[in-house]
Amino acid sequence: MRKIYMLTMSLFVCMGALADNVNGTIGDNLKWTFTNDGTLTISGTGEMQHADGNSVYAWGGENTQVNRNDIKKVVVQEGVTSLAEYICWDFASLQEVSLPKSLTKLGKECFKHCIALKSITLPDNITLIGESAFEECKALETVTFPKNLKEINAKAFYNCNLKKVDLSQTQVETIGMGAFAHNVQCEEVYLPKTLKTFFGTDEGAFGDCNKIKKAVCLAVNPPQTLDGGEDFINGGIKMDPVDWVNIFTGFDDDFVLEVPAGSEEKYRSANGWKNAANNIATGIRGVKASQGKVGVYDITGKRYMNHDDAQTVNTLQRGVYIINGKKVLVK
Repeated sequence: MRKIYMLTMSLFVCMGALADNVNGTIGDNLKWTFTNDGTLTISGTGEMQHADGNSVYAWGGENTQVNRNDIKKVVVQEGVTSLAEYICWDFASLQEVSLPKSLTKLGKECFKHCIALKSITLPDNITLIGESAFEECKALETVTFPKNLKEINAKAFYNCNLKKVDLSQTQVETIGMGAFAHNVQCEEVYLPKTLKTFFGTDEGAFGDCNKIKKAVCLAVNPPQTLDGGEDFINGGIKMDPVDWVNIFTGFDDDFVLEVPAGSEEKYRSANGWKNAANNIATGIRGVKASQGKVGVYDITGKRYMNHDDAQTVNTLQRGVYIINGKKVLVK
């Protein structure tokens, strides 16, 4: 009798463990599985169907199958091409995210308020990061941005903990209002030559990033600051110029904005940039743009570094260097 009792109890324990491994569907084409180690896996092919708020998912609102605070890791498998709005909203214990090469879009607020997430690598085929996608991820220090990224929407990384924003290797053309605002630990920003537009009428893309010491913009022509709001009369979005929103605010006297050689005066008079007119200089990247491979020596003639790709030349400390035979002052 005792053996039967013990066997029965063992079966109940096993059944309880199996009960922690639950699964379901997202739309008609995707499936999800949650295992008792805290891993949420999403599989299937195609786009994730949009849901009207987080509460409709199995881990949001009432009648939940999974407590979202138990989700520590999210794995999206190859074949999934987008993450829908709110899909991982408020996963307070989320520490690790694995995304597939097939992914092309991140929806609105898809990782908003994941307060334990410290770093993430975004696959190169992502072209769009939606509004508030990582807003209030207050532990998020490091983001590896996709090479094919073209659009970053409003407040995408608002009030995170980014130390550096490096978009120099991306194809970004537009950045939304307050996209990186209130990253109070951010010290360096690198913007690509493809950048054309900052949208928004309220807060600059890097508003109140008070510790920024250095920003580099590779665009020869200063990216414009435009309205970007919905045009209810003509359809589409408003493309009216905005002259009262500054891209960088809160910086101190040590802040340096480096732009390509010959573009300094354009930036000094452009909307969104002219508040930093006294901080604009021609930087190392201007040298790189015209000369390609960069050899760097200190003032004594000792080789300092030699790069085919001069992006890392921006790590140079202040001083005088010889770059491809020319004396350059790094401020």
